[in-house]
Amino acid sequence: MADPTKPAPILIADHPALDFLNTVGAPYGSEIEWLESGRGLVSWMTAAGILSVSRATEISGRIPARELDAAADGARQLREWFRNLLTRHGNQLEWRLEDDQIETINRILMAGAHRFRLQFDPQGERRLELAGQYEIDTAEDLLLPIAHAIADLMTEMDRLLVRQCAGPNCTFWFNDLTKNRKRRWCDMKVCGNRAKSAAFRERRKEV
Repeated sequence: MADPTKPAPILIADHPALDFLNTVGAPYGSEIEWLESGRGLVSWMTAAGILSVSRATEISGRIPARELDAAADGARQLREWFRNLLTRHGNQLEWRLEDDQIETINRILMAGAHRFRLQFDPQGERRLELAGQYEIDTAEDLLLPIAHAIADLMTEMDRLLVRQCAGPNCTFWFNDLTKNRKRRWCDMKVCGNRAKSAAFRERRKEV
């Protein structure tokens, strides 16, 4: 399901809602939009583990491309709604929102359907886990698991550990799960190495 015209999605945020936020950016210089089409949306959801390969293939074969493209447009709108919310309220200890500010995501959550159940870990351990799937009958239903991930971040995650990369031109976000809670970069291979190189050049100038 991967789009051969684009690099693989960058999944470094340690939360699916933030990986969704990072579906547009310029990690390699020029901006990349991973959700510019319905094919791109399904491809990203597969890479992120939201859809299995078999389910993604079934959805792509059953739902017309124009409807998937419309769903991708809705996904981009949801992403920018979430970005605006996080940028404006992300450093507060509590979400201070009005009803109309969460109407965008509530419309998606209330329209969707799902089937979930408790089961024991299939690896053989007697540990309970929640398993199931969202019903995806229409292209718009693709937004349901994404909206659920956003709602999970807003209600369950430590707000102060949701951060934007310290790279001066980076727009990526991440959930800091490091032991010392001092993660600064979206990815050491990208922004971390750039920062090290910039610091090295500055030191050379001072010599």
